[in-house]
Amino acid sequence: MGASGALTAIRGEADLPRSIRRGPPITIGCECGEQRDLHYGERWTCETCGRTFDTRRIPLAEYAQLCRTQARFRWIPLAAAALVIASLIALVVLGRAFSGILLAAIAAMGWSTFGRPRWKRRYLKAIENRPSWNIKAE
Repeated sequence: MGASGALTAIRGEADLPRSIRRGPPITIGCECGEQRDLHYGERWTCETCGRTFDTRRIPLAEYAQLCRTQARFRWIPLAAAALVIASLIALVVLGRAFSGILLAAIAAMGWSTFGRPRWKRRYLKAIENRPSWNIKAE
């Protein structure tokens, strides 16, 4: 991966929303063959050839849209799991532990058989036309 000194954050990163700072990694490929995954707002200097790349050259609005899409689809499985866990806890408190375990098993089977494939198809369709940026070295 190289020295950590070659990777620097740009001034003003604090003014970016957390969803942007923690967004999906941006893969930067140098002409010499080196590759690095960066977050928005980071700057990278290739250790091999010395070229510098700045991820702030990506339009913020396009990257923010990609972050919103990923966040929306990240909440769906978490909400389903939270609902099952809440039901499981409620049934255990009511003295129906076996029913709770059975409910969790049926919910897990239903999610893996029907829910996840449908969710994945919708997610892949949503990011199908995601933007691609060609960042030139400075």
